[in-house]
Amino acid sequence: MSALTPKRVIVDFDNTMGVPRCDVDDGLALLYLLGNPDAVRVEAACTAYGNSSIDVVHENTTRIFAEWGLDVPILKGCANPLDETSEASRFLAQAAADDRGALSVLALGSLTNLKGAARIDPGFFGNLRETVLMGGVTESLVINGRTMNELNLSCDPQATLEVLSSPTPVSIATSQNCLPATFSRNDFLARFGGDSWIARTCDPWFSTMENAYRLDGFTCWDLVAAAYLAQPDLFDQQRQDVSLNAAFLSVGYLESARATAPRASIGVPRIIDPEAFKENAFLSWERALARLGL
Repeated sequence: MSALTPKRVIVDFDNTMGVPRCDVDDGLALLYLLGNPDAVRVEAACTAYGNSSIDVVHENTTRIFAEWGLDVPILKGCANPLDETSEASRFLAQAAADDRGALSVLALGSLTNLKGAARIDPGFFGNLRETVLMGGVTESLVINGRTMNELNLSCDPQATLEVLSSPTPVSIATSQNCLPATFSRNDFLARFGGDSWIARTCDPWFSTMENAYRLDGFTCWDLVAAAYLAQPDLFDQQRQDVSLNAAFLSVGYLESARATAPRASIGVPRIIDPEAFKENAFLSWERALARLGL
C-alpha cells in the first residue's frame, strides 16, 4: 500500500456528542478524521455502548450524521457483553474478510462488537491491518481529588483480553497519555467564536466538567487515538508489555507484565509536543467543519 494512499478506517464508537451530560470526544475524534481526508477515509461507523446505552448512542449517531449530511454507513452494535451478535459485528467480520489486511479499526468505546466479529469469523483479527484503541489506565486517574473511572476497556474485559492477545497490531492511547489533549472553553471561543456550531455543541460538556471536576476544560480522550491513526508523526511510539489479566482489565488497568505473566505487546503512543498537537487538532476540525458546511 502506498504511503500516499489514505488508510481505510472503520470507526467503532460510543458517540454521545449532543446528548445532555454526555461526552463529546467521540464526535470530535470523527471530525478530526474527516478533516484529514488525505490520511484516512472513514468507510463506516459502528455504534457501541459505553458513554450511554446502545440505543441512545445509535440514535444520536444517526441524528448527527444526518445533521452533518455525512454519507457513511452506520451499523448498530451489541447492547452489552453478553450480546455478541449485532449488525456491527456481522459487518466488521465480513468487511475484514473481504479486504484482508486493508482495514484499520478505530475503537473508542466498549470492544464487544470486535469480540462478536471474532465469534462470527475466528480469523477476524488476523484480517485487519491494525486496531487502535482509546482507553485503559496505567495508574489511578485522579482529577482535583476525584478518581475518574475507566469506561472503555473495562466495559467488556473479555473482549479487551481478546483484542490485546490478537494477531493484529494493537495501539492504545491510554488515559494518562491523553491528558495533554486538554482544551479549555477559552480555547474554543478564541478559535471558533461562541456562535459556532462546534462551540455551542461542546459548551454543555465544559459546564459538566466544571461542575463534576472543577475543571475549566475537558480532555478530548478519543481525539488522541484518532490523531495517532491519521498523523503518527505527532507521536513518540513506545511499546509496552501488558498483562493479559481479566481481573485487571475489568477496571481498565493496563499492568506492565512481569517476566512470567501472560502478556501482549502493544503500541503506546505519546504526544511529542502538546501545543503542536492542539494546533493540529484545531486545523483538522476547521477543515472538517468547512467540508460539512457547519
